[in-house]
Amino acid sequence: MKVNADLLRKYHNNQCTPSERIAVEDWLLNSEVDALAFHTEKDKDVIKDAIWKDVASVLPPKAISTEQLLKPAAYYVWKGAVAATLFIALLGSAIYYFNRNSEKPAGFMVFRNTSALKVNHINSRSYSLTIGTETSAEINEHNGVIDLAGSILISPKKDIELKFDDSNSKVHLKKGQTYIIINSKSGNHSLIVVNEKNLINLSPVIQKKLIQEFDI
Repeated sequence: MKVNADLLRKYHNNQCTPSERIAVEDWLLNSEVDALAFHTEKDKDVIKDAIWKDVASVLPPKAISTEQLLKPAAYYVWKGAVAATLFIALLGSAIYYFNRNSEKPAGFMVFRNTSALKVNHINSRSYSLTIGTETSAEINEHNGVIDLAGSILISPKKDIELKFDDSNSKVHLKKGQTYIIINSKSGNHSLIVVNEKNLINLSPVIQKKLIQEFDI
């Protein structure tokens, strides 16, 4: 039976006889049949699209790949175990980091220089600090309390007030200035706070020590 545009239109409208339907379906599945004569190219495209939509609606769903069917249940169990292990490890790290940081009071800084020859340089958001030789310092940036044993050179990045832990002394340090603070806790107690510009007001012995220590 010759398949033409009119027969295809009948097939699309479900008006074919059983023999006509078989002929059209054979034509659709056979790539070697003769080309059809359509009234226009538009008719050809419209009819083909419509027919293939009808055929696709009754085709079985796409088969699941053999590789997916052959994967054993142990494969999926293994993937789940790996994901769970990674999650637990990340969670544990986060808890450890949080607990470790929560043990330290906010703004509490501890500096220790055990060297008898070299100073240590520290740069924070509030000040630049040079820790003298054999010096320890604990600074609470929240309330300005400082516990110092030794000598430091400090340059505030804003106006700050320091209170010394072992006395009622308070000092006001201005932004952009450089100060030398000495606090000896051995022998006679002595607290010295001096602007670097006024270093000449100190005794020659202390001047010499500070000049050599901080390379002033």
